[in-house]
Amino acid sequence: MSLTVAAVRGAISVPANTAPAIRTATSRLLAELVERNQLHPANVVSAVFTATPDLTADFPAHSARQLGWTDVPLLGATEMSVPGAPKRIVRVLVTVRDVPRGEKLRPVYLDDAAKLRPDLADLAPAATHEHRVAIVGLGQIGGSIGLALGTSGRWHRTGFDARRRTAASALANGALDEVAPTLEDACANADVVVLATPVDTLPALVARAAAACRPGTVLLDTGSTRRGITEALAAAAKLGLRACGGHPIAGNEGRGFASARATLFANATFALFPVRGAAPKLARALVRDLGARSQAVKPAEHDAALARTSHLPYVLATALARVGGAAAKRRLSGPGYAGMTRLAASDPRTALAYVRANRGNVEDAWRALRREVDRDVRKLRTAARAPR
Repeated sequence: MSLTVAAVRGAISVPANTAPAIRTATSRLLAELVERNQLHPANVVSAVFTATPDLTADFPAHSARQLGWTDVPLLGATEMSVPGAPKRIVRVLVTVRDVPRGEKLRPVYLDDAAKLRPDLADLAPAATHEHRVAIVGLGQIGGSIGLALGTSGRWHRTGFDARRRTAASALANGALDEVAPTLEDACANADVVVLATPVDTLPALVARAAAACRPGTVLLDTGSTRRGITEALAAAAKLGLRACGGHPIAGNEGRGFASARATLFANATFALFPVRGAAPKLARALVRDLGARSQAVKPAEHDAALARTSHLPYVLATALARVGGAAAKRRLSGPGYAGMTRLAASDPRTALAYVRANRGNVEDAWRALRREVDRDVRKLRTAARAPR
């Protein structure tokens, strides 16, 4: 098959000159271009954005970065002022490679921008999303799931967060297609429900979500420990749900939706803990669309491993931050100290929840580390006594 490079145009009107309005409109425009033309970010060569002079609150290109176009060259420009021209319009020209020769890409003109090219605005709408996902909890993990799934064009994303301001921010920044007023409303029509809240809230949340879901719905959590959650998922499976534990081994010390990124899960391991048989196909498809790699793991094995690679490191980082804090305030610390204490900046509410839930394994990991440190200290003492 002969392939070539092609370009496709799009435009959308923005209801107000505010950063959220610009980001939301641009995200809609790009999502429609992606879905209508089945574009993959890896095939996008470049994108050139223009905005009318009355849009000054934000760069439209920011939305492209949020959608995962992190390696795509982006350019933005302000259009000249023309009397009588439509107001508050964002335009984009996307260049794409590996387009089959002879295939025409379909431009997108939305809302008031449809008046610019009514001949093109009347093209058939894009196909509907293949799957509906409900994301409960819109912090770093839940928000990143929404942003990442938005790049695939295959998921309709409904979100719920107990903090309405967080949900509104997720919607404004393109992580959701809609916000549900309650958890039950979010779950009612979902094909997959993802619970992305602190681990100590998950057992009760699993039961609540299970009662609101249709039979056959895939119920997936993102907890970093399995204690208590495994039993709750087993109970959900008895109600006819395809329950599956999950843990994306990704993230950083950032807090809340402000730290969410579409690329957070790129090439990361997403551990899956199916309740019955193999992990549901739709759960594995979701993981794939996040850019992660699914891996089946036994819950006990997972918790023992994470105690050593994640939970104990957090405890050590907070302790080291206390030990060296005074020196660091006097600017007597370098990148080594900063790297060792980075995790201490994590959300303490979330971190303490998983450390407490996994405390037995954390204590075992601490004893193993203590043996290694004691061994090294003995070597230092021996070296200090050796004749020179």
